[in-house]
Amino acid sequence: MSPFTRFADLVWLSALCAPGALAALEALRQEDTLPAAAFALDDACQTGNENSETGSCDLSLRQLRSVLAVDSQQLDEPTKSVSLMGTLGSALPLGHPSASKAYPTHPGFTLFLVEEFDAPLDLEKDPIWTWSDGGLKEGQVRFVKEQIKFEDGKMKIEVKANHGHQHTCSHAQSEDIPHKPLVGGEMRTRFNMFRYGRYEVRMKAPTVQSHNPNVDGNFVSTMFVFRDASFKHWREIDVEVTGRAPGAISTNILTADYTAKWRPSMQETVIAEFHDYAEFHDYAFEWLPGKIRWYVDGKMVREKRNDRLEVPDKSGKIMMNLWIHNNARPFVPFGGKHIENDRFPMQNEYDWFRFYKWDGDHQYPPADMSSKSLTADDMYLTSNNPCDGIPQIGEVLKDGHKLEVCRATCR
Repeated sequence: MSPFTRFADLVWLSALCAPGALAALEALRQEDTLPAAAFALDDACQTGNENSETGSCDLSLRQLRSVLAVDSQQLDEPTKSVSLMGTLGSALPLGHPSASKAYPTHPGFTLFLVEEFDAPLDLEKDPIWTWSDGGLKEGQVRFVKEQIKFEDGKMKIEVKANHGHQHTCSHAQSEDIPHKPLVGGEMRTRFNMFRYGRYEVRMKAPTVQSHNPNVDGNFVSTMFVFRDASFKHWREIDVEVTGRAPGAISTNILTADYTAKWRPSMQETVIAEFHDYAEFHDYAFEWLPGKIRWYVDGKMVREKRNDRLEVPDKSGKIMMNLWIHNNARPFVPFGGKHIENDRFPMQNEYDWFRFYKWDGDHQYPPADMSSKSLTADDMYLTSNNPCDGIPQIGEVLKDGHKLEVCRATCR
């Protein structure tokens, strides 16, 4: 059944049980809008709204968010109007694009998702994005929602001293992690539903010291696609601006299966150098079957094809974060050697993000943007934080043993 047909059924049921729905239907004909009051305000079937033939809901609010072009920030307000765009294809791009902006086109790709960061995203309710409660084993930073800030038309991720208390259990890491001396943030998509396409971000990396933008320090400022990590299918394609030297960008690919920790043989990295990393630059990569190309300010800086490491073919999550490597002595292996120069708080900035879906991929993202269309493997240990409502399905596979996954409480 098409989304439009299911939507029409929902409107008919709403006309029987929701006050004012007939007037809303007339408004729909005239203005192509429908008040959200005509819908159930949660994801579960409400009594009387089941499909009489199937016994199931036609469309939940969460599904409506995906099928329609919706401002999810205010979607739960009864007076909010929702633009009816018909099928998902006519609703593109998803996210929060600007109505006044003409977006670039790329042959063979369709603009699918845009975030302009003109208004704050509610990372508890947004249908596509959420936050991570993780923290890299080799890093000093624990990710928390509060360090993802939306200000001045930008998304800003700030790293600062950790004076708080976090759950030992991390849903994003699927295991307990020790206390970290710093807190930062990571925004990520909720599910492993993104694959071949063009990923673009306009990002400004941090300055290690505010009074001296050219000093060498340590940080990793990112946009990347990532899946599972150390317990099943570790797949990763990165753009990482680092503090190792003013203007250094790492283009990385990582692939491994059932690997408890990182090892050099699972990664291929090429460093591209450019100037003024503390200014905004456009970073992008095109991921296609058997090929990846990385770009800085529209200029290709690397092409990777299947060779020693094959180009990933599994879907993943889009992620953006900022972290600092462990203060290891005598050598800091990644992010910049002079970690002693770091001064906090430190922040990066994102002006916008865009994802162009490759027209040849007919599986990801799913046509209905629903987790029900994903495979069991896609859903393996996919919770991002204890508040995202996504069940942790699967066992931790570590050192040849199956372990129960840890679980934290939403607070």
